[in-house]
Amino acid sequence: MYYRITHATIQSEMYDQAMATMESIRDSFSEINGLLNSRLIRISETELVGIAAYESKELLEASQTQYDELMSNMMPYLAGPPTVSHGNQVLTYDSE
Repeated sequence: MYYRITHATIQSEMYDQAMATMESIRDSFSEINGLLNSRLIRISETELVGIAAYESKELLEASQTQYDELMSNMMPYLAGPPTVSHGNQVLTYDSE
């Protein structure tokens, strides 16, 4: 698996609106070829980390334009540009 890790800072007064926007585009993620799952984690009052798992690096790269278009809906709520990194899965643990 290949991952996209996104760290974003939301304007403090915009958190509720940002989450409503994410809810409104959630179903659109199913249209991204190769996207296995996506998680959004709130790590502070204004910081979010998104973790998206893809089948491969190639499928992540092929979907970049589609992903960027979806996430452009979040730009009005951000305090600055998000930090994005990518990488291969090297270890897993599942309790099941």
